[in-house]
Amino acid sequence: MKIPDVYHDWRAVLGIALILLGTGNWLVGRLNTERYSQLIKSAGVAAADPAYLSFDDLDSGAAAVLAPLTAEQRRLSYATARMDFYHATFLTGYVLVVGGLLLTVVGFLSVIRKDARRATARITRTDATAGRDTVEPRP
Repeated sequence: MKIPDVYHDWRAVLGIALILLGTGNWLVGRLNTERYSQLIKSAGVAAADPAYLSFDDLDSGAAAVLAPLTAEQRRLSYATARMDFYHATFLTGYVLVVGGLLLTVVGFLSVIRKDARRATARITRTDATAGRDTVEPRP
């Protein structure tokens, strides 16, 4: 088995590409998920805006009803959404790496089988030509 045999097999090449792509997604997703998780933990639980809790006086608090999140709650909500996105990226990377490993194994097995068939054909061809050159004794 030689290197050109490996890169001529589409399963091995696609598997290696999926492993590389998945590893990148896995690392980016893991690091950013941890970063946003720490940001959410450090923010703690933000208290609700008092204007949001009271609907008694809608004329003076109409803006508060339309925008119920405080700036801190909005920042926390965005951080949670980003953390969820990077968690999905992390899981996608994991799936790509596992799929790439399986495809690479199948590709390498295919290359090994082709190489074994080629070697077996060469041996049988050599045996067949060697058998013609020898003269068998007559009984």
